[in-house]
Formats: sequence, structure tokens, C-alpha cells
Amino acid sequence: MTKSLQIFLPLLLLFTFSLSAQNATEQSKKSTLETDFSDRKDILKAIENFYIGDHTGSIEHKKRSMHEKGAYRYVNRDGKYAESVFRLDSDDADPNYKEELLGIEIYDKLAVARVRLVQFQSEHPEYKLMTLHKADGDWKITSISWGFGITQ
Repeated sequence: MTKSLQIFLPLLLLFTFSLSAQNATEQSKKSTLETDFSDRKDILKAIENFYIGDHTGSIEHKKRSMHEKGAYRYVNRDGKYAESVFRLDSDDADPNYKEELLGIEIYDKLAVARVRLVQFQSEHPEYKLMTLHKADGDWKITSISWGFGITQ
């Protein structure tokens, strides 16, 4: 092997490996971006279905959005911690507020949504944190936490 070939061959291999790694990184970024948009769309749909169910009492929409083993977790107006399991077969409705989605953070199969609720009978909004998990290919709300009397 000539001296120039001994120098050129390792450089060629390094360049080829570098291009291959760059292509793999670009493909990974593209795949992640596509997944993020798809997951975000599905999370938004789950949240939308939750609020349709909550405002109208639609059992169908509640089942589409909430996990059967999920629960509400909160500190009540007396300052005591309380929780209750989601009741997916309840047609109770609460049309007394308007919701505003403040943000969504997605961490692979886990997401957190921040929501502000403007109560029609109160001057102070409520804030909810919804935890969603992707299981069996579907995003479902697994926990809803909130507080009363939050002024910020």
C-alpha cells in the first residue's frame, strides 16, 4: 500500500462514517418531530373530549379521554386533601366555566397539560394540571390536580 493510500483510506472511512451518522441523526430528528406532532394532536383531542364530556355530561366523550383508573386530586375549599376516582359512567355536567389551555409538555409516553378555568360564579380562576399517559396506543388523562382560590 502506498503512503498516500495509507493516509487517504482512514480519512475516507472517517468521512463516510461522519455522513452516515449525520443521516441517522437527521432521520431521528425527523421521526421525533413527526411523533411529537402526532402525539400533540392526540393529546389535544383527549383534552377536547374531556371538556365536551364535562360540559355536556357525554359518557362517550369521558370514556374517550379519561383512563378508567384515573383520579381527581385536589385540596378542597377547607384546605383538606381529597381525591376521587374518575366516574366514566356518570352523565353529570358542569357548564359553569370556560377553559383555556395554557400549555402542554410531552415526555415520550407522559404529558402534562396546564389549564386555566374561568368560573362564571367566581372572580378567581382555577388552575388544573392534567397528567396524560399513552398506553395501548391511546393518550388518556390519568390524573387531574387543581387548587381553589389561586390568585396568580
